[in-house]
Amino acid sequence: MEKTRRGLSRTSLPTDSFEKCAELAVSWSDYSVRNDNSFTHLKWKVLQYFCGNAVDFNEVVIDLDLTPPFFKKALEECRKVPYGETRTYAWLADKSGNVKASRAAGQAMARNKTPIIIPCHRVIGSNGHLTGFGSESVQLELKSKLLRMEKNFV
Repeated sequence: MEKTRRGLSRTSLPTDSFEKCAELAVSWSDYSVRNDNSFTHLKWKVLQYFCGNAVDFNEVVIDLDLTPPFFKKALEECRKVPYGETRTYAWLADKSGNVKASRAAGQAMARNKTPIIIPCHRVIGSNGHLTGFGSESVQLELKSKLLRMEKNFV
C-alpha cells in the first residue's frame, strides 16, 4: 500500500508471497519504502475481506487528484457497486457521463491503482463474461474467486 498526503494512492492484488508484494510496492516509485506500521487498520480490513467477511472500504480516502476526470468518475462509480453484484463496462460508462465510452471505462478499471478498495473486479463485459483484470487466465480466475466469495457475503 502506498499513500500521499491526500490518501491511499496504490495497493496491489494478492501475490504469491509477502516478499513479491513488497518488491512490487518498492517498484511503484522512488519514494516507496516498506513500513510495516502503515495502514494497520486497512490491513486488518483487507485481511477480514479475504477471510470471507463483508468489509466497508468506502471510508478509505483515495487520492485520485492526478486521475483524468472521466477515469476519476468511473472509479468513484465503481466504488458504489455492492457486494455480490456486478455491473458492465457500458453501465459504468453511462454512470460516468458518456454512454458510448465503454472502452474508456474499461481503461479506467485497467488503470485502477487501488484494486479491492475500488472493486474493479465487479465490472464485467456486456455479454456477462469476465474480462479485464489483467486478461490473463490467472487474473481472471482471481476475479472469479473474488466474485464468488462476495456472493457469500450477502
